[in-house]
Amino acid sequence: MTKYIAHEGERLDQIVYKHYKTLDVFAQVLKFNARLKPILADKDIVYLPTIKTEIKKEIKW
Repeated sequence: MTKYIAHEGERLDQIVYKHYKTLDVFAQVLKFNARLKPILADKDIVYLPTIKTEIKKEIKW
């Protein structure tokens, strides 16, 4: 599990996307961080659990 220290005004969805490269895991991350408000305060701790993700790439021919 990774601990991320938020900066004033960051959003949890932005942090999740930056870390996992997808929002498919947002609900799982939210369970670990239920105490947080949608807009984070300076030095809020965000827990980012180890979650295996697959990046889906669309191939166009």
